Amino acid sequence: MAKKKTSSSMARSQLAALLISLCFLSLASNAVGWSRRGEREEEDERRRHGGEGGRPYHFGEESFRHWTRTRHGRFSVLERFPDEQVVGAAVGGYRVAVLEAAPRAFLQPSHYDADEVFYVKEGEGVIVLLREGRRESFCVREGDAMVIPAGAIVYSANTHSSKWFRVVMLLNPVSTPGHFEEYFPVGGDRPESFFSAFSDDVLQAAFNTRREELEKVFERQREGGEITTAPEEQIRELSKSCSRGGGGGSGSEWEIKPSSLTGKRPYFSNNHGKLFELTGDECRHLKKLDLMVGLANITRGSMIAPNYNTRATKLAVVLQGSGYFEMACPHVSGGGSSERREREREHGRRREEEQGEEEHGERGEKARRYHKVRAQVREGSVIVIPASHPATIVAGEGESLAVVCFFVGANHDEKVFLAGRNSPLRQLDDPAKKLVFGGSAAREADRVLAAQPEQILLRGPHGRGSVSDV
Repeated sequence: MAKKKTSSSMARSQLAALLISLCFLSLASNAVGWSRRGEREEEDERRRHGGEGGRPYHFGEESFRHWTRTRHGRFSVLERFPDEQVVGAAVGGYRVAVLEAAPRAFLQPSHYDADEVFYVKEGEGVIVLLREGRRESFCVREGDAMVIPAGAIVYSANTHSSKWFRVVMLLNPVSTPGHFEEYFPVGGDRPESFFSAFSDDVLQAAFNTRREELEKVFERQREGGEITTAPEEQIRELSKSCSRGGGGGSGSEWEIKPSSLTGKRPYFSNNHGKLFELTGDECRHLKKLDLMVGLANITRGSMIAPNYNTRATKLAVVLQGSGYFEMACPHVSGGGSSERREREREHGRRREEEQGEEEHGERGEKARRYHKVRAQVREGSVIVIPASHPATIVAGEGESLAVVCFFVGANHDEKVFLAGRNSPLRQLDDPAKKLVFGGSAAREADRVLAAQPEQILLRGPHGRGSVSDV
């Protein structure tokens, strides 16, 4: 009997040990799972914000989502800008998109509930607008910028037989900030005609036509989707009526015409590159939207002098080449989930309380501290540079860097270059220099501020050699 009890007791002990081991294994497995899930979330967050150093001011090509994709072309839209801090406040209502159309591709008629400003990155095409009771047809080519007002029905085609037609655009939604839709009057399964949402009675009365005939016209099944291919003779017919001039007339509030940035004289150029811009004074519809378009061609190994815009937030899209940008920023946020952001805010509040006078000074002022935002950029990268944030863009050594910039809030904006011949710091008078730099260092400050003989576009860090060479 005692042996039986002992055996039973040992069996129970072994079972208990086994259960404990299983519990530990389960907890360890969950811990690994949680860890891996956290790593995946952090990696997704890094990808979403374009890299550890640049978020939320830099977005990589992987941050674009395909809205339309066929073998004849694609339409990709950058994810929404973060709502938090200065980025969301300045440009949270805007969207950046890229359109790519294969040779002889045709884009079906549609309209956006957004004003559109586009720049032709590559190729040539025809853009047709149906608005204000008339048809306007425009020939566009590489280097052109143009505005399409919200609600205008548009169809377009790539008129080249071998080159792709690529367009970068900024969209300003008019219904819901940061959200826009595309509406197709004619469709089938993909895209669907918006007329399919109306009742038969309404459509038959509106068009004075039987339902069967309406279905054949507006809801016929079409192969190929939103971007299709067209025979060469139809492309030629579309191109015959297109022009470069404005069709709105001098009295039209929305006079439309393409404007060539690269075909005009640059507003600044030297051995380190060229800068072009299309302002509201030259294009009235840009002024109405409080926007400006600029193009920077930076020679390899060169840079734009550290600068800031007084009012405009700059959305820069890299068209070609590679390099990096740096920016001084007091608003850096870690991004991430709302729960993580709340933890970081709480941690920040505790740190602020702990730092006390060290952080706020003897009289309670907040200390001026800035973070360096830096990210590598290449074709497809998008950079956000808020107003008053000093920043620079540096071209790599391998090839020149081409960047198109959309300036939001451009009316009454000014550019301030902080280094070089046109730096405002050179205008400090002698009493101010002694007060700012200290009496003994005033002469040294003069030498430093006058050491750079060039302005705006400068030799970059990799091309400087020794300081004595300057």
